Amino acid sequence: MSSKSYLAQNTPLNVQFLRVRDEPFRWSNSIEVVIVLEGSIHIAIADEERSLGKGAIEIFNINQVHRLLQTNENNLVLQINIDAEFAKDYCSDISKIWFAHEFSPGTYLGSERIKETNEAICRLISPVVNKSEIRYLTLINIIEKLLDLLMTNFDVKRIFAGNSAKLQRMEKIYNYLFHFKGYTNKASLNEIAKITEEYLNLDYLSSQFRLLIGDTLQNLLHYLRIEHAIKLLLTTDLSLVDISNESGFSSPRYFYQKFNKIFPEGPKEFRKENKKKQEEIELCREIIDPTLVIPMHSELFYSDEAICNEKNKRIHIDLFVPYDQKSNSPYLIKVSEFLMGNLDKHLQLILQANDSSPYKVFGFEENLNSQKSNIKFLTLIINKFSENDIHPVFIVRTSNKAISEQIATIQQLLQNYTLTYGSEHMKGWTIEIR
Repeated sequence: MSSKSYLAQNTPLNVQFLRVRDEPFRWSNSIEVVIVLEGSIHIAIADEERSLGKGAIEIFNINQVHRLLQTNENNLVLQINIDAEFAKDYCSDISKIWFAHEFSPGTYLGSERIKETNEAICRLISPVVNKSEIRYLTLINIIEKLLDLLMTNFDVKRIFAGNSAKLQRMEKIYNYLFHFKGYTNKASLNEIAKITEEYLNLDYLSSQFRLLIGDTLQNLLHYLRIEHAIKLLLTTDLSLVDISNESGFSSPRYFYQKFNKIFPEGPKEFRKENKKKQEEIELCREIIDPTLVIPMHSELFYSDEAICNEKNKRIHIDLFVPYDQKSNSPYLIKVSEFLMGNLDKHLQLILQANDSSPYKVFGFEENLNSQKSNIKFLTLIINKFSENDIHPVFIVRTSNKAISEQIATIQQLLQNYTLTYGSEHMKGWTIEIR
């Protein structure tokens, strides 16, 4: 056992094995997947609590307030977090997707489907838990497949597939409530229908929403207001009266009544207890070393030997940032080494460094510009990468005032390369704006 966090650090994907104790309420800008590998746990999602046994899966939506709690038996949990900002590159409307299953009539998958899905998720993330470092392109491929799997199985909007009118209607109300925080207004169902221009029978509208999220529109409003109040209680020093008003409750008294029904200790004590737990988060969970888990669950996770040792096919190059010529960084491309005839030896060192640390950006020991000699030299280097099946990613930074000149230099390089080696070798080239 270890207190160390086994995560894909500073990447869009975090994976860890946990023994859950008694966590505080929390939320994050990520999609969080929890799979119970051993024992059972309780989960609380704002105003709702339920139990998850061995083999169960739960998905917490972006910035959804939740907590994990232990039961009277030991547990082991796999927790996966996918950064929401990265997910937007894969699916631009990811923040509009509501992941759910089992508690909504149209979203129940069944035990066999859940088992198959859990196994597929564990297989996908096996390279992450088996290696302390993982190649960036491999990681991106894992995340994209994982997102595709989650959306295929758990996006509740799939129940309206083939009925675009119903789907658009639900999306309009969903956007108003979630993205424009319409729940903070003291709006009735009738007012929401008017605001979203859905002049339908309110009972019908509410029943359709129940089909979509597993609850009525009225109960969803209540849930969102409680969730918003929890966030304000744990991140601000606002008074309870102000929190009541900002969360959309009709009166402080009504807020206390609804809150106390879910949390009998009341909002004041709730704030005190959960803030204390936030400060002692290390005591609320135990992070487990993957090497202790994988042998016991070999049917779910690939062993390290089974993972494909693929090469990194991209090299990130910044042509325009000046580097210290005295630097010993392995990520520095030394022009002098090439000019002295040590091209192949130096190239192999660069390729080795790129393959082992795909997150790094390579630079040159001296400034390069659009002069003809520099373009010719860059063309030679890029072709050497191409011969090794490595595709360049040219970094252009928006903070640099000479961005138009940088783009022009890259364009000259493209033209010179085409004339020298042919355009067919330029497949996979990328310009990345940062």
